[in-house]
Amino acid sequence: MPHSELKHEYCRSVRQLTKIVDKFVSQDGDGQDMETLLQECIDTLVNYQEETKKLKKTLLTHSEWSPSVFEGYEAVFVYYKIVSQIVLSKIPELEQFKIAKAAAGNDAINGRDKGLMEVYNMLVKTLLTDDKIGDVRRYIKEHSKRDLDGSGSSSSASSAATLQYDIHSGQAIASSVLKELMNNSRVLLIDLRPRTQFVASHIASNTLMCLEPISFKDSYSDADLLKKSLITSPDFEIDLFKKRDTYDFVVIYTSSAERTGFNEQQQSALVHILLNRSFEAPLKSTRVLTLQGGIESWRKSQGVCEETKTDSENAYLNSDLSGFDFQEVAKSTTPSYQYRLDSSLNPMLSKPHAPQDGQVRTPQFFPNQQPALKRNSSFREKLIKYSPLPSRTTTPIAKSNETQSTLYPETPKLAPSAPALNNLPHISPIQSYTLSPISRSVSPPNTLTLGKTSTFPPQGSLPERFTGSRPQFRPNDVPKSTSNGVTRKEYLDKDLDFNVGLVNLGNSCYMNCIVQCLLGSRELCRIFLDDSYKNHVNLNSKLGSKGVLATYFSKLIHVMYNQALMIKTKRLPTNERTAVQPSHFKVACGSINSLFKSSSQQDCQEFCQFLLDGLHEDLNQCGANPPLKELSREAEDMREKLPVRIASSIEWERYLTTDFSVIVDLFQGQYSSQLKCQVCNKTSTTYQPFSVLSVPVPFGNRCTILDSFSEFTKVEVLDKDEQWSCPRCKQKQPSTKKITITRLPRNLIIHLKRFDNMLNKNNIFVEYPHVLDLTSFWADDKRDDAPASLQELPTRGQVPPFKYKLYAVASHSGTLYGGHYTAYVNKGPWHGWCYYDDTSCRKVKNSDECITKSAYVLFYHRIYDS
Repeated sequence: MPHSELKHEYCRSVRQLTKIVDKFVSQDGDGQDMETLLQECIDTLVNYQEETKKLKKTLLTHSEWSPSVFEGYEAVFVYYKIVSQIVLSKIPELEQFKIAKAAAGNDAINGRDKGLMEVYNMLVKTLLTDDKIGDVRRYIKEHSKRDLDGSGSSSSASSAATLQYDIHSGQAIASSVLKELMNNSRVLLIDLRPRTQFVASHIASNTLMCLEPISFKDSYSDADLLKKSLITSPDFEIDLFKKRDTYDFVVIYTSSAERTGFNEQQQSALVHILLNRSFEAPLKSTRVLTLQGGIESWRKSQGVCEETKTDSENAYLNSDLSGFDFQEVAKSTTPSYQYRLDSSLNPMLSKPHAPQDGQVRTPQFFPNQQPALKRNSSFREKLIKYSPLPSRTTTPIAKSNETQSTLYPETPKLAPSAPALNNLPHISPIQSYTLSPISRSVSPPNTLTLGKTSTFPPQGSLPERFTGSRPQFRPNDVPKSTSNGVTRKEYLDKDLDFNVGLVNLGNSCYMNCIVQCLLGSRELCRIFLDDSYKNHVNLNSKLGSKGVLATYFSKLIHVMYNQALMIKTKRLPTNERTAVQPSHFKVACGSINSLFKSSSQQDCQEFCQFLLDGLHEDLNQCGANPPLKELSREAEDMREKLPVRIASSIEWERYLTTDFSVIVDLFQGQYSSQLKCQVCNKTSTTYQPFSVLSVPVPFGNRCTILDSFSEFTKVEVLDKDEQWSCPRCKQKQPSTKKITITRLPRNLIIHLKRFDNMLNKNNIFVEYPHVLDLTSFWADDKRDDAPASLQELPTRGQVPPFKYKLYAVASHSGTLYGGHYTAYVNKGPWHGWCYYDDTSCRKVKNSDECITKSAYVLFYHRIYDS
């Protein structure tokens, strides 16, 4: 026995310590202003750091069950909770804070309020990034007297009130206890397993949601879960999570049969997030529990399970959406979110590192502390013009009975980079309007870091094969600021805008220009440069290349990046001697499609379509699923009666059951093609996904890109030999065809159809703007009379307006088989627009050089109104 139960040598529980904090914070009353409370928090952080150092020394000379160690952990926990309650609960209730927060986004904020908000945001970031409090809480739970865990508990007569009193957050409960809670309390269940397992079988409950283990990291906050991990979830599950603080219990369960232990690690991480990083919906009285033995123990205890229906025809026949895995694809962020999916994809595509739990630990980095907690009397005094305050004496806090309260209110938006508390320098009282920022030695997560440690050949074309390790930035390599006001994040991101030419391998300019244009998409470039794509290669995808295309595309990007870094650091010119030979990549493409095997000229838009389709199939998480069944005639008739907006959404959900990848999220849209009988008005509509949208080019002297879209979406009267065989009339009838754009992607690739069926080229100048508004071409006929259940279909970013910014242009001169391809690419604010002609690369002469008569394929990225 590591301790004696007879002597009651236990640490005080989390509930007991939280009650101490509640009492301590309440002693201040409600009359304090924001300045006083901020000073109190800073003083308490100083105490937190001092007690952390003391605990570290105590651990060197005492066992983990020593009363001195107990007291040290208790004090560290209490100091942290004091700061969190004041910062995240008390200050936001102040009228002064509400006014300062409302004015923070404009120039009207005065200097004093601005200084206060800067200090406040610094404190919030400190709490948010503290990586020790989870270990402190875990130690306290493992070394405090255990309450009911459900083992051996068979008494079904115990009341819900007794259960609620005995069970504390972080505890693992037995299936019998869970049944009691579900019968007598409000319980939110979180199934922490892959969606496919969840669909196959889950605990039967109306308040159940699924969270995939790979979708989050232990460093996330509840806001990150909502905006990143749950961005792929159906709306009703998102609503459940938003209301998690209204439940008596949140019970998380996973599968104990998962051999690697990753699910259980993520389960512990999720408990930590909900208890310690729940800022937007603080769990004041809600207890967070886990299920002992996972769903397997629930089944053994005769617990009721059910499966999710998968028949998507029910959406048409019964207005039933339960057959869709709405969370199977990343849902584009609506304009109401400032957070864009191009950044939220990074953690989803990077395998998270879960904490290693499951055994009692002896922490090695927390300081020791005295049983008595210090209270600085500056808590009672106001700040005067942020002047330094003298030191003050301390008084102890007495022990108290158990209670539970975790108070984390809404937090303001934070910068992506924030330090951990152990890197925080000694904090002195506020002395000026602007507090010195915390040390920024920690890079933002999932941000590409670069450096100058790799070696390269001194000259000549660089072969595609590169075996060196990825270079890393040393902290001193990153400037804190630049003369033109560029931030640290922008400095790191600018290296995604690398410049290097590609060698023409013999009429391969069609390939070179498309590669350069696609790398203008930072989202695509990032996931292949940081290798996160590897987590999603599906070797079982029926139409994929077993990862061959994705692997060689990534290798090419790596080589281009490293060569560009050498060019930049050694200040070499971009020419034939420094260009990259994409020979291995071309061989890989030729091995998959013989069209690109020879040295003959090809159509660049066909290569673009091939590359995006191939990458999609390699990364298609549903590539091994059976193909969609054709709809019955009855279901088709019901679909025709629905608004296009709803029918297209249902068809998109059906499509996602067989096609789900990051390429779908980044590049794919959808249009409908409706045939209509001119005699009986019978219609038949099909829905088609696209990665490259081919629009006609009208003949004449010049036209605009909007003219092309008008031509693309106009009603077309079919010729006699193309007339539709109407199923109602039982014969071919005069008919029309109408194309409607039903889904606009985040990256829109527009192919200008300059070549007719005889390969004659239309060289008309198509005017296209830097900012393109396509809102008027997007189908918006949603009606209120549609079934209520169908109104709940995920929007997946299909919220107007639809404005796009030009970021690349593939141009073509000459004929289809005797011409040449070049590219214009916007390489960000550091480089601007650049012109690529195989090996050569230069900046454009002016901003409108990219608006060219020879434009053939246009690349646009969606922008959102602020």
